[in-house]
Amino acid sequence: MDDEHINADVVASIVEKILMNIGMTAYAKVSEILTEYNITFTDCYRKPDILNFAIKEVFDNEYLSVVEKIRTEFGKLEDENHNLAKFLQKLSE
Repeated sequence: MDDEHINADVVASIVEKILMNIGMTAYAKVSEILTEYNITFTDCYRKPDILNFAIKEVFDNEYLSVVEKIRTEFGKLEDENHNLAKFLQKLSE
């Protein structure tokens, strides 16, 4: 398995964990939006714009607090991995 597949799996795990910690309703709503775009949580690494849209739809003005929780989970990985940093930047827009 290459680094990009690992990154995609890590992103999916972290995003799902954060959303489930917030609440199953939020998780279900984001998952539903992703399904409408024919993507899974694993696909979000390559399509952060759709995840960004879904989080904004569900959390409205509070979306940045969700993004910050995701960023915090990555910790130092963001500094060490340029592609993860780009993902998080896109998610923050």
